[in-house]
Amino acid sequence: MIWTIPIFTMLNIILAFIDSRIIRNSKKILHGLNGAVYLLLVAGVVWYYSNYWIIAPLLLDRMLFFNIPLSLFRGFTWNYISPAPKAITDRMAKAIFGNRGTLMYGVYLVLFIVTIYLCIKQPFN
Repeated sequence: MIWTIPIFTMLNIILAFIDSRIIRNSKKILHGLNGAVYLLLVAGVVWYYSNYWIIAPLLLDRMLFFNIPLSLFRGFTWNYISPAPKAITDRMAKAIFGNRGTLMYGVYLVLFIVTIYLCIKQPFN
């Protein structure tokens, strides 16, 4: 099951690259479709492994390994936060963290590590 995390990490980096090219070409990102497809992939993993603990690290993986590479591919700093976010998750993050991207990604990283540990140990099963 733990191999799922690196696979999703690579997928998120590839998707960030694709979205950066879409943005560069002044095309519209279909945030709802992107989110729905990602949630279906996560649901497939949960179904396959019959393990709900994998949900949290996979969602945090998206926040870390999609958002940061997207910013870098677009020529921004790694901790960039859009002044006018469009995606629901980005708007929520902006409401919580404001423009403190370093703090935001630090919190995500700590939660990512903790949830991977919990996923492996599954102390509450």
